[in-house]
Amino acid sequence: MYILKQRNKGFTMVEVVLVLGIISILLTFSLVNLGGYRKITSKIDSEILSNSILNFINNSKEYCRDNKIRGHIYFNSDNNSLNNSMTLNCSSEQINKLLFPEGFVLEKERMPEEILIDSRGITASSCTIKFSDREGKIHEISMCVGTEYVDIKN
Repeated sequence: MYILKQRNKGFTMVEVVLVLGIISILLTFSLVNLGGYRKITSKIDSEILSNSILNFINNSKEYCRDNKIRGHIYFNSDNNSLNNSMTLNCSSEQINKLLFPEGFVLEKERMPEEILIDSRGITASSCTIKFSDREGKIHEISMCVGTEYVDIKN
């Protein structure tokens, strides 16, 4: 006859420590990778936005020159970063709009309210457009007076 031993139901301390150790290692790797992913996406989005602003300004100049009309580029900034954008208006009509990605904020200090473009596609004033990315890093785009020169500075 066999004697059946009654086994306690549950886990031993070694099993619990081993499982918690494995879970903590996996969680650490996933958090490190997630932080790196956020940093990379923020960097890529800031480069894309810099190039988009540059193209927006140049396309606005070209539009005014081709249609022989004056235009204004307005900066719409909001502290909660949901409504940050640039718009091209000609004769009180909105022609084009560039929306900023979520988490990107226009820096208002020393930035003009608008950029004037004459009918020849030339800007009357120089300015520096500043915006901060999701990581808080400031990016600058400088525009010279009367030329086609617009420069991205990091």
